[in-house]
Amino acid sequence: MRWLRRVFFPVRLAQARLLAGGQARLLVGIGVVAGAAAIAAVLGGRLVMQDRSLAQASANLPSSERSLAVAWFGSFGGDWSPLNRQVSNALVALTGREPVRAMLYSEAGIGGRYINLRAADGLARYVRLISGRFPAPCVPSHCEVLRIEGSGPIPSTASLRLIEVGRARLDPGAPFAAFIQPPTSGIVTAAEAYHRPQPSPVVLADGVEGLSRTPLLASFYRSYAWFVPLRPGEVHPWSIGAYAREVDDLNAELGAHSGSFQVTAPTDELASALAASRVAARRLLLLGGEAGALLLAFTVLAASALRRQVEDARRRLLWAGARRWQVELHTFAESGGLALVGTISGFCAGGAIAAVVAALAGSPPWAVVAHALLSRAGLLAGACVVCVAAALLYLAVRAPGMRLGRAALGPLDLAGLAAVAVVAVGYARGSVDPQSLQENGGTGVFVLLVPALITFAAATLAVRLALPALRAVGRLGRRGPLALRLAALSLSRNPGGATVTATFLVASLGLALFALSYRSTLSQGERDEASFAAPAPYLLDEDLSELVPVLHAWHGGPATPVLRLSGNLAGGAGFGFLAVPWQALPTTGGWRADFSARSLGALAGALRPPRSMVFRTTALPPGRTFTLAVRTSGQNIDLRAFFRSPLGDFSSVDLGSTRGARTVVLRAEIPFAGARLSSLELALDNGGFLTSNAGIGLQPNARGVLDLAAARVDGRPVARAFDGWVGETGAVRRPGAEVRVAYALSDNQTTSFRPREPSDGTPLRVLATPGVAAAAGPGGMIELSVEGSGISARVVGIVSRFPSSDGETVVADLQSAETALNALSPGLGTTDELWADALPSPAPTVLTITSRAALLSSLRADPLARGALLTLAATAALALALALVGLALGIAADRRDERGELFDLEAQGASPATIRSQLRLRAFLVGAFGLVMGVLTGAVLTAAVLSLVAVTASAADPEPPLRLALDPALVAAVVAGYALSASGLVLVSTRVGRGARGRAAAGA
Repeated sequence: MRWLRRVFFPVRLAQARLLAGGQARLLVGIGVVAGAAAIAAVLGGRLVMQDRSLAQASANLPSSERSLAVAWFGSFGGDWSPLNRQVSNALVALTGREPVRAMLYSEAGIGGRYINLRAADGLARYVRLISGRFPAPCVPSHCEVLRIEGSGPIPSTASLRLIEVGRARLDPGAPFAAFIQPPTSGIVTAAEAYHRPQPSPVVLADGVEGLSRTPLLASFYRSYAWFVPLRPGEVHPWSIGAYAREVDDLNAELGAHSGSFQVTAPTDELASALAASRVAARRLLLLGGEAGALLLAFTVLAASALRRQVEDARRRLLWAGARRWQVELHTFAESGGLALVGTISGFCAGGAIAAVVAALAGSPPWAVVAHALLSRAGLLAGACVVCVAAALLYLAVRAPGMRLGRAALGPLDLAGLAAVAVVAVGYARGSVDPQSLQENGGTGVFVLLVPALITFAAATLAVRLALPALRAVGRLGRRGPLALRLAALSLSRNPGGATVTATFLVASLGLALFALSYRSTLSQGERDEASFAAPAPYLLDEDLSELVPVLHAWHGGPATPVLRLSGNLAGGAGFGFLAVPWQALPTTGGWRADFSARSLGALAGALRPPRSMVFRTTALPPGRTFTLAVRTSGQNIDLRAFFRSPLGDFSSVDLGSTRGARTVVLRAEIPFAGARLSSLELALDNGGFLTSNAGIGLQPNARGVLDLAAARVDGRPVARAFDGWVGETGAVRRPGAEVRVAYALSDNQTTSFRPREPSDGTPLRVLATPGVAAAAGPGGMIELSVEGSGISARVVGIVSRFPSSDGETVVADLQSAETALNALSPGLGTTDELWADALPSPAPTVLTITSRAALLSSLRADPLARGALLTLAATAALALALALVGLALGIAADRRDERGELFDLEAQGASPATIRSQLRLRAFLVGAFGLVMGVLTGAVLTAAVLSLVAVTASAADPEPPLRLALDPALVAAVVAGYALSASGLVLVSTRVGRGARGRAAAGA
């Protein structure tokens, strides 16, 4: 008991001193509470942002993937009632909601006609009527149905009457849309549509039970399905694992009854979305952790005011007979108790803030607080805050004074050098980059410590430079005013408190400027990303569900035509091919100077073709019927004519086959008004001969000479029909007045007869990314394969990237590319995209429209992006506020610690004005030193750490990469505002009322 009393006496004494309070302890406690609250709020806000990001990801899933679905497949034994009861009970127990039910039969033959029968409950909620009315509930004897797709009459028999009451289409958001959708739906080519038989009708009845009990279809294969749509925000980051286990349990439960059940849920998609959000959540932890570290630094600064009180208490304890270990235990118990109470209070305050943020964001407040702060990780974080705060407080009141000799290296200096060395080694090894958080299995502890290490090194350097800088000011002020000399002398003789204040100012101002610059960089990065993805306010391209060419659908004002294709190099590497008018290149949105060593104007000049590259065609007189008189000597061939419309797209028509030496007139309808003849294609006739081809088997071919006698449109001759035309790939025009073409055809090549184009024999000038340019030969020559067509090109400029393109890219002039590609394959070089500054009213509905403003709004609406920007703004504001509070505490400490010296100055005849000026100059010198070093620290942090956090606000890999974007006006305003606020604070805090003597006496 005596030993226990010896142990607990220092603890009880520490408790009594803490309960007695005091201004200094209150400031220290406020610092611990604020630091713990900031960390707790960041932990809770981090989870809120993850939850909102997960809700957004689930809302963006296709409707077919956004449901917990149970399907049953079979025929006999598929009684609806027991199956429905079993599955519905299980789903209600799991989700608390009734499922949406649907069914379908395989294509059924009824009364000699085929039909696709489907059914769903609550049909009116999930279909959109085109005509007619909604059907009545289906019963086994007769069923009213809606036609969804297909043509032909609806079969009906005496045992199953099917009555069509209207036409409708499925709502794309219906949970059973993918289940009900007919297998023939989708985009098909013209050839597939020609050879495919007419699809049988697809009809939808209202009521699964009624259709399932139809006696006529009892033996037919059918599928039942139950859907419970996943609501946005229904599954949270902390419940994904439990949700996946429940789905597995449901699958096992139903599988035990029948092997025909299949259970699906978007568990993998949600897990992937959660994994993607964790990187951004760590960025929030990094940024918020800086705020917590800053508040703990404020705690250390405030604790320096307790140093004298602690030393007095230690001397009294030793005089009273306490042992040294009891004295140390008392000091640590007081520091630990203050840290424990402050951390608990701070976590409660931070939890309240997190609950408010969660409620405003739409997340469950109590669940967020419980899983962020009361979980194992949250409690561990709180314990770490207690330990760190207790250790810092103990060291602040017990660490020996710092040696600031010219050549001396104290522990603080060694620690600062070690921090610099750790950061340098990390950069040298490539450990400090955005991928580190992912490659380290989700830890990235070293990466998270880099900003704190850099700030600590800067603070250490500030401590080392403080005394020489103050001495230099003292030497410069020897002939200056008395107050300046007194201020410099007092700082050089007793730099301890001033050094602590200056160090805190360096850290706080440096972090504030870093937060401001990083926030402006992220904001500019969002704008750059939107402009890069959409180089114009609106991008319009062909909607694959409508198949209307963009030039036919566009009826607005001026727009930049663009051609976008894909290609491959000889080695198989792929690239994106983009053709833009060279005149429009300098105004391309999303371009940045760091994309190329040359300006965009210079690159446009390099793409400018040396001569006109207008695609050449043959004009036709007005009319509808094109005729061509031909004869051949050799094997017969088929001819196809290509016509170009005034809008630049192509259409081909079959002319027919030749008939040997007999002249035959081939006819075809011209597909559109104003068409021009662009080329003739020579193809094998069915009677082509078989010959051996390099040992790979017999191949059909045809050889001969084609004579083109006359070309007419509605009987009117085509003037200069084939002047300047040449053969291509197996065809050669023979010299002479007559149009004679020698041909050698095979089925593995396309042979054509066309006008000589400006691109013939001229390489296409292109800009290329480094990966493509590396494959170029001498003179920049390179062979490209664009959509399977080979084309010779010359690289005239290198760009690291180009707006609207990802990965390796080749950029060419539009007219040059269209001419070269259409010469190889008519229609390949047709404009398929438009860049417009404005949309007509009404906007075209048959095109896919990408809006730059919508992209930017989507980027800014991302929960993780909003959380990152909000955290940065709060960190900057908090750092600036604490810098002012730290300066005020430094001034108060100077006035308290310098009471004796101020009394001596007044006794020696110094006026109150001189004493006031000396105090103010001392504070101004410390504040100016902290401001200058803080700005430099912020610049170093911004330059060094930007590569670490070089991801978008939503933690995605930025495209284009983030680039430092300072807002000079904002930085200047913040620095000026801080300087003015600090000046006012100094003037107010250093007012001398009844003289130093009176304050000294009052203090005594």
